Amino acid sequence: MASSRQLKNRIRSTKNIGQITKAMEAVSAVKMRKSELVALRSRPFSFAALDILQNTLSKIDLGELHENPFLNQREIKKICLIVVTSDKGLAGAFNTNVLRKAQKFIDEAKAPVDVIAVGKKGKDYFGPTKLGRAKATLIAEFLKAGDFTEAEETLPISNLIYELYNKGVYQEVLIIYTNFISALKQDVIIRKLIPFTLEAIRDVISNIIPREGKYSHIRNSFEEDKKSGSKYLLEPNVNEVLHDLLPFLIDIEVHTAILEANASEHSSRMIAMKNASQNAIDIANRLRITYNKTRQAQITKELIEITAGTEALSK
Repeated sequence: MASSRQLKNRIRSTKNIGQITKAMEAVSAVKMRKSELVALRSRPFSFAALDILQNTLSKIDLGELHENPFLNQREIKKICLIVVTSDKGLAGAFNTNVLRKAQKFIDEAKAPVDVIAVGKKGKDYFGPTKLGRAKATLIAEFLKAGDFTEAEETLPISNLIYELYNKGVYQEVLIIYTNFISALKQDVIIRKLIPFTLEAIRDVISNIIPREGKYSHIRNSFEEDKKSGSKYLLEPNVNEVLHDLLPFLIDIEVHTAILEANASEHSSRMIAMKNASQNAIDIANRLRITYNKTRQAQITKELIEITAGTEALSK
């Protein structure tokens, strides 16, 4: 059994760790609220842009747009996967869940997969050190995305995607990230960025606006607009409008995904630090009980020795 001095040192160390995790919890809570606000404010614009694209594509003959690379379904020979993780740890299962789902996708893919890592954890997993077992090649990395809030900051990522896909290097581009639902719940989702399909756009729209809570009223307003039969007049023609619109929508989707991941990261870290703080309190309490028992046993032992010595001297 540990001595009283060792137990007191462990209690002190545990309390110090608890104070650190409590401070990290408070910092993460502030960052989460800011990131959540930015992510939620971006959703209505993203929803509207994708809704316009969905309505446009559903009312035209897609056969006329076979020359548009973002709508042309090609034979898949190589896939590009964007993996959005964090730069820092201590975020619970945030990175593990993303990397596990990315690993599963790569294992089941029917074509070779190249990875663009957004975040240091993804870079470490797929990079030269090969912390993971994924049979994929890391072609690019973008760090410090956890602090991105402006659309201009994510443009290098979407520009790289646009360039590689336009050159025909990849026939399909997907992104995997953590979608923010609430402070206590986040879902890891994987969705197709390019080429655009009506099914993929409907899936994005269904996930981008919450069905209940804050901003849920936006969904109802758009559903009412659909019932009223909104029409779009495209000038000078559909081809030229979509030629300019689709790259812009890629920028929106990438930016939105990173904002969602940022809010999820800070939320996951806040919960992890809260649990760590509570665990530190529980451990300190158990150590305190053990310390008291050890101290009581030591006092009892000393009293027995004193009593035995007194009786020995009295004889």
